[in-house]
Amino acid sequence: MKKLTLQWRITLLTALVLAACSITLTAASIINADRAFVSLIERGSAMEMVGAVADEQPKNSGAATGVEAVPAQEAKQQFSLSSILFCVCVTATGTIAAYLLAGKVLRPLHELTDAVEAVDEKNLSYRLPAAVSNDEVGKLTKDFNGMLRRLDDAFLRQKRFTANAAHELKTPLATMKTGAQVLKADSSASLTDYQDHAEKMLYSVDRLSRIVDDLLLLASAGDSASHDKEEVMLEPLFEAIQSELVFQMGERCITCTAACGELTVTGNPAFLYRIFFNLMENACKYGHDGGHIWIEAARQENRVSVSVKDDGPGISSEHLPYIFDAFYRVDKSRSREMGGSGLGLSLVKTMVDAEGGGIIVQSDGTNGTSFVVTLPV
Repeated sequence: MKKLTLQWRITLLTALVLAACSITLTAASIINADRAFVSLIERGSAMEMVGAVADEQPKNSGAATGVEAVPAQEAKQQFSLSSILFCVCVTATGTIAAYLLAGKVLRPLHELTDAVEAVDEKNLSYRLPAAVSNDEVGKLTKDFNGMLRRLDDAFLRQKRFTANAAHELKTPLATMKTGAQVLKADSSASLTDYQDHAEKMLYSVDRLSRIVDDLLLLASAGDSASHDKEEVMLEPLFEAIQSELVFQMGERCITCTAACGELTVTGNPAFLYRIFFNLMENACKYGHDGGHIWIEAARQENRVSVSVKDDGPGISSEHLPYIFDAFYRVDKSRSREMGGSGLGLSLVKTMVDAEGGGIIVQSDGTNGTSFVVTLPV
């Protein structure tokens, strides 16, 4: 049964049901006919007995002689044989009709299967023609196209991630290699030259280390989130983050206001610290000199919503869908000048997801950016 096509399986199941119904009806009709014939034969026999008595009396012209048993038995057998023959014919005809109808009904599914077989990793942008019917096949076609869209998007993101990661790792390596080649070619290089090169190498190594650490954290965030869950008060958390960013904020004359009250969230303290540190650091980097950062928290049933808003230039709408992608930068040159690797917001999104929360970004591209994080209480 497992090796048969769906059309044959539907046909065989239909044939079994049809045969069962036909046999039941045939058996019922034969049994009822048997009862009728038996009654008729018995009545005929009684009439024959009456006729025999009447023979002893004067015969009347046109007297009924009853029904003979032999023709009745033959008629009964003929009826049973005809019923069985009709049962076989009806079952056979119904099976053929079921096969043809199943083929017609399953034709859109066969076409869908042929189209699916033509899709591979090289043409994920291909979409199946929309089904005109609003049945299961139409829904399957729509769902399959949706899956192709998600896969295509995932593959594009993966390619972009790989290309950006290679570029980020290549830049400090190229700097180190160039410096080493210059020193090797310059036989008269002084100690100062070596010291300058060593300083550049240390900077490049530090950058590589940060990228590798962030990548490792990005890969392991989901596995580590379930450990060390604690209730964390938001007010002291933001006070600790501000104390760590006090130099950067003072350098650009940026102030911060945190209104969290006595609200708490439940999660991994290290993750929660890193989430809001990255968001506040970004607000510090991309906000205006002499600007302000607003932090607000509010309770929503069994969750807490925390917003971190700056008064910087904002993020235009075409960048918003990709803002949480690894290594994605809105302004590449400015990000590199500030020492960013492009993994900060991607890490935030991964850690928020691992904590069972959600994050959205709101910006009109001109009046600052607001990140809203929702976390369980």
